[in-house]
Amino acid sequence: MKHTFKRTAVFQKKPERGATLIELMIAMLVLATGLGALTTLVVGTMLTDNRNSKDTSATLLAQKVIEELSAQNTNATVAVNLTDCVGNVWQIPSTQGAAFPGQGAALVNNPASMTYGGIDFTQGLGAVPVGFSMQYVDCDPNGGQTVYDVRWNVMTVTANSTRMITASARQLGSNGGGLVFAIPVTLRTIGGS
Repeated sequence: MKHTFKRTAVFQKKPERGATLIELMIAMLVLATGLGALTTLVVGTMLTDNRNSKDTSATLLAQKVIEELSAQNTNATVAVNLTDCVGNVWQIPSTQGAAFPGQGAALVNNPASMTYGGIDFTQGLGAVPVGFSMQYVDCDPNGGQTVYDVRWNVMTVTANSTRMITASARQLGSNGGGLVFAIPVTLRTIGGS
């Protein structure tokens, strides 16, 4: 008996098709561009969140000044003390107002200004009467400190009974260095005895 063997076809190796160096470089460039854009987005979001937190603190400081002044009788001469996180005691010596333009920090008196009636931050800090401004230090749990320029004005609306209190605060900077631009937060209220 004769055996015959069938010849099987020899598999020929097909050349493997892989990515060329240029294709890999282009893919890496696209990936790097996407990751760079994503990083920029994350950093921008973190900065916005931090700025919003500082604006909230400025609002709370202006509100605190207004509440402390509003809680006093319009003719009170008792000083109100506010203490910041580093132990600075800021004294509001009087809660009495004065006729227009009020007593305290200057108000913006240009009707065409967007901040008309608000605190005029172009007035130098040294020009603000004593007891109507403070450089309030706010501490965060991580040991950081933020300084706020807080100013107020008390205007008599009705003699011996009603006054308008305008308080404004803005962030001056942080211990992270660099100047920080922040729009002042301004609050107003009318209070009486």
